[in-house]
Amino acid sequence: MVLFTGAALLIGVLIVGFMWLSRPAAPTVNDLEPPAEEIPAGAMIDGRTMGSPDAKVTIEIWSDFQCPACRTFAMNLEPRTITDYVVTGKVRLVYRDAAFQGQKSSSPYDESVESAAAARCAADQGLFWQMHNWLFANWNGENEGAFAAPRLTAIATAAGLNLAEYDACMATGDKQAAVISETNQGVAAGIGQTPTLVINGQALVGAPRAYADWAAYLDQAYAAAN
Repeated sequence: MVLFTGAALLIGVLIVGFMWLSRPAAPTVNDLEPPAEEIPAGAMIDGRTMGSPDAKVTIEIWSDFQCPACRTFAMNLEPRTITDYVVTGKVRLVYRDAAFQGQKSSSPYDESVESAAAARCAADQGLFWQMHNWLFANWNGENEGAFAAPRLTAIATAAGLNLAEYDACMATGDKQAAVISETNQGVAAGIGQTPTLVINGQALVGAPRAYADWAAYLDQAYAAAN
């Protein structure tokens, strides 16, 4: 009996050890894809806004970090918009949370809410737009773990956040509640799809594919504002 018990204990220890050694390693910065664009100097960042408060055109970007169309806008149109319109003082960007994609999952962990909360925590450190770029650069599917908690920590590290402050911020649940609240406010205001771009009060659902079309739209808005 003693030998049997000892053997069982040894097998148990070996199984636990094997599971420990074979567990997936936590993602690191080296596992991430860096953003193609950096935030240019002169962008006038204030939390989740970018651009001069005196800009003639304000664009509210209702977005979800899990939304593929939002990613296309953020990576293809937004950088040139910042260079051509934000830095020049014509346009001000205001990011809004419309955390819809996570609602498609049955998991209690909502990747849309958590990634948006992480970006809000970055905003507290003056790094919202850096986190925004790193999040979109490292999206790889809806509700498939791209924004699981360990990966968000790696992304926060890459974006330059103070991790002690970030961890404390994420742990309170306040940012997650703020994301849900703003999402509900958007729904109440008629936001039902991402991205929705509200340009001086006029909603544009989706975004043009070609930058020339988008630039023409912004030029018209700027001319009308003047």
